[in-house]
Amino acid sequence: MLRKLLTIALPLLLPFLLYWAYLSLARRRTGAVGVAGVPPRWQEAPWIWMAAAGVALMIASLAVFGLSTGVKPGTRLVPPTMVNGKVVPSHPADE
Repeated sequence: MLRKLLTIALPLLLPFLLYWAYLSLARRRTGAVGVAGVPPRWQEAPWIWMAAAGVALMIASLAVFGLSTGVKPGTRLVPPTMVNGKVVPSHPADE
């Protein structure tokens, strides 16, 4: 579950969270200093660019995770099993 959160959900949401933080700081700055001008609104957000950045980050995180496992692509893995009361971790199948 944590792996899915770190490799899929977080990279997809990161551009939106960063833009939200930017908007919060921009509104706080214009309100506190009295700067002329209107802070940006959510309706003016670059939605396409944020979504594309999220998808690119997700693909990059999945690629890094896939390359860091040390298993060659196309290798069939045997899931963890219970043998004689002990858990045998996943391992490449013998072929």
